[in-house]
Amino acid sequence: MANLPALVASTLPTTAAEIAERAAGYAAQAQSSNTRLAYASDWSTFQAWCDQQGAVAMPADANVVLAFLVDTAGKVKVATQRRRLSAIKEAHRQAGFHLDTGSALFRDTWKGIRNAHGQPPVKKNALLTGLLRRALGTLPDSMAGLRDSALLLVGFAGALRRSELAGLEVAPRQGANWIEETSEGLIVHLATSKGDQESKGQQVGIPYGSNPETCPVRALRAWLQVSGIVEGPAFRQINRHGQMAATAICDHTVALVIKRAIVAGEIANGATADEATATAKRFAGHSLRSGLATSAAANDAPGHLIQRQLRHAKFDTTAGYIQQAELHRKNAAGMAGL
Repeated sequence: MANLPALVASTLPTTAAEIAERAAGYAAQAQSSNTRLAYASDWSTFQAWCDQQGAVAMPADANVVLAFLVDTAGKVKVATQRRRLSAIKEAHRQAGFHLDTGSALFRDTWKGIRNAHGQPPVKKNALLTGLLRRALGTLPDSMAGLRDSALLLVGFAGALRRSELAGLEVAPRQGANWIEETSEGLIVHLATSKGDQESKGQQVGIPYGSNPETCPVRALRAWLQVSGIVEGPAFRQINRHGQMAATAICDHTVALVIKRAIVAGEIANGATADEATATAKRFAGHSLRSGLATSAAANDAPGHLIQRQLRHAKFDTTAGYIQQAELHRKNAAGMAGL
């Protein structure tokens, strides 16, 4: 890709600059926006470290990169170091340089860092159906309460990522994720998503719930009716006075809504405020998506249906949720006659 401007300049001189610029734009889209932002931040961190050490960042010697990893070992998570290494390699690749990290010294030292400081990822809890139902029962009959109820139920039933949920719109628009109601339930149209980087488009079905109080279709309908939303963002910001903005919520708000609902649900169940807050910290935006998968698996939903709802390309990812749900129900120790 680094040689593409020169290539087009020699073959199409009248439009070389324009095509080269467009090519660079397409190349940038090879990675998700989150990855690009993370890599840019990681590269800046490496550059700053090199400046402090009086070292050259581009092109960097492999021993300089190794020294960077050693110096930051234990100060940041191994996962962060792994991403930083990827960012450094990618920056060199894009600049046309090869960063050789294949030496025995580099491989052994990097493996030692991972062994010494590696930790299992801290996973947030899945928001299971029972806890979700309890949390929903505490939501007030207000603008914010109706919005949060619809958001939680649609996000849960659709196994949506928080960015997908926050960005939903209520009418079709080119390149947008939107949701529609049909006679059989809801259809979430995802133009783009984390698992669909080539934007082929995906559809997620959300059927009517058997319980009207926790039905995602009815909850969304009630929210849209009271809010008067007919186009644009489905879930919008609401201030403390109950006034709705025209702008969509951010994905961080999804996590806040989940935590707030859990706190209220736990207090209603007899927990103290401190206990409820401590419980809520174990949940995040992903808890809706993992909650649907785990709850469905606990109710013996077929694995391929869970995989389809979560839109996992590989069943291995789905299997993790199923194993969690069956940790005690389908356990060899429980079948040993103790």
